[in-house]
Amino acid sequence: MDDAKKRQLIQTVLYAACIAAIVYVVFRYALPVLAPFLVAFVITALITPLINLLHEKLRLPKKPIAIVLVTVSYLVLFGLILLVGRGVYNWAMNADGWFQTVFVPGVMQIYTRLTSFSGDGASGLVSYLASARDKLIDTIGAGVSKVSAETLSGAAAALPGFLIRILFAVVATYFMATDADRILYWLGSRVSEPLAEKVSAGFRTIQKTLGRYIRAYSVIFLIMFAELCVGFFAARIENFVLAALFVAVFDILPILGSSMILLPWSLFLLLSGDYQRGAVMFVVYLIVVIVRQFIEPKIVGEHVGLHPLVTLIAMYVGSKLFGGVGLFGFPICCAVLVQLESAGVLNLFPKRRDIPEPEMPKRKNIFSKKPKK
Repeated sequence: MDDAKKRQLIQTVLYAACIAAIVYVVFRYALPVLAPFLVAFVITALITPLINLLHEKLRLPKKPIAIVLVTVSYLVLFGLILLVGRGVYNWAMNADGWFQTVFVPGVMQIYTRLTSFSGDGASGLVSYLASARDKLIDTIGAGVSKVSAETLSGAAAALPGFLIRILFAVVATYFMATDADRILYWLGSRVSEPLAEKVSAGFRTIQKTLGRYIRAYSVIFLIMFAELCVGFFAARIENFVLAALFVAVFDILPILGSSMILLPWSLFLLLSGDYQRGAVMFVVYLIVVIVRQFIEPKIVGEHVGLHPLVTLIAMYVGSKLFGGVGLFGFPICCAVLVQLESAGVLNLFPKRRDIPEPEMPKRKNIFSKKPKK
């Protein structure tokens, strides 16, 4: 390897290391501090096109429109937070009761059915099943009690700080949305024109990517939520709306999805002897999986989604480095970086040589504009 290639390799490695260090510092230290203002920025970026549209079509002042839209956005957000918080609180309060009245009897029924098939000559198998039953009940019981207690104590400890962050986010959103033109003028007048064009292109790309991401997965969430509500109602699940909401939220997770809940749930009901509800839950599981596989490529498309392998790596690395925030935020950041790369704002992975590109079937994006005839 000659000196030029060595220098190029060292520069590439240092460049990648600097980017990784910046991402780590931002997620680890800056993001928790700047979270309220980041939320304000995202909400402002999403409602700004609607503000401009209403201003142009209705000839109304921007400031009253911005105040109304920001208020409506946070009312919807607060409603969702209260609904999810209520469901989590009810689950944490009733987790031990559910374990004793539902899970333990179900495990006992499964044990009885398994031992009935073993016969009298399989005493070793019966003792093994009894030991496995007791160990499973003890492990799951301790886990449920620990998770419910930690959920309640953690929520109580985090509530004051959460309310303060929400207050700062609301005030910052009002300022950003109502004074967006003045803020952009102040920033634009103090940077060079090439840098201003690059920042503007990056902002538009981020705004478009986040908007498509939220719209796409909102549609998927609503479809999954409706399916689960109908299915859980047919299976006579108590509090079927909250249960459907929880599973639909879990279904948004890339790679994992609702199969991690629906399949074990249906098998548990079938093995415990509740054949009717188990069969309904299994049918719900099949419908949800088939519909999700059919609609996700059409709704999300190639404009937002990442390759499943990249998504899996981003989820794992994000969860290991940054916890729950990284599990959700890291794949979204990767999607934004890919879009910035495609738009020419960034040049993280320059093409070094031309090779034949493999043919891949193009997926339709329902959010793309159709050409006018």
